[in-house]
Amino acid sequence: MVKQLYSIIHVDEAIQTMEAGANNIGLVPTQNGGVPAHRVPLYRVDQIHKECQKRGVNLVLIMLTNDPEEMLDLAKRLQPEILHVAGDGYAADEEFARRLKEYAPKTALMQAVLVDDHSAVKRAKKYAEYVDYLLLDSGLAPDTGIGASGLTHDWKIDREIVESVDIPVIEAGGLGPDNVAEAIKFIKPYGVDSLTKTSIKYEGGHMEKDIPKVKAFCEAADKAAQESGL
Repeated sequence: MVKQLYSIIHVDEAIQTMEAGANNIGLVPTQNGGVPAHRVPLYRVDQIHKECQKRGVNLVLIMLTNDPEEMLDLAKRLQPEILHVAGDGYAADEEFARRLKEYAPKTALMQAVLVDDHSAVKRAKKYAEYVDYLLLDSGLAPDTGIGASGLTHDWKIDREIVESVDIPVIEAGGLGPDNVAEAIKFIKPYGVDSLTKTSIKYEGGHMEKDIPKVKAFCEAADKAAQESGL
C-alpha cells in the first residue's frame, strides 16, 4: 500500500516523513498558485529530491497553477517521479501527457479527480485513458485546487472508480490514522494520501507534518492492506 504524505516544506521534515513510512512525499514548488506559505523554493525541492532518491521514495510535485506551460517548465527543471495536476481550472489532456513525456521522460502523470457526485466516474474513466495515476479527492478552492479540504466524500463512488479503471488509484480526502484502515478495506485503492489530518497548522498559514501521526497513518494503512490482501 502506497502511503502518500502532503505537503512537505522543509528538508528535515521530508526526511522524518520518509522515515515514518511514507512512500510518496508531495510538495508545492514555487509557482503561480497555492498558499504562499506552502510554496517550496526550487533549490530546496532539489535538496528534498536528493533525500528521496537516497531512500527510494517518490517525489510528487503538486501543480496548483492553471498554466500548463508553467507545469511543463517545472517538470523539465525538477524531473520529479510524479507530477500531480490539481489546479481548479485545468485538467491534463492527451496533448499535455504527450508533452510531459518529452520534457520529463521518467515522470508519471497524476490527475486529481474532484469526487463531488457520480459524474466523477465518467471523468475518471476519461483521464485514465492517458494519465498514469488518479487521485480521488474532496473539495475545491482557488488557493488549493482540488483537495486540502480535510473532508471525506462518498467512498462508494471511489470504489466504483477503482473497479472501473486499469491504472493505480490513490484515495485522498480527509484521511488520517483514525479512518485510513476503513477506507482501504472498503475502497481497495492502490494508495492512500494524507495532508490535513497528519499536519500541525499554525497561524499565518504555516504547517508542518505531525510525525507521530504520520507514523500512525502509515502503520494503520499497512496493517489494513495486509488484512485485505492488497
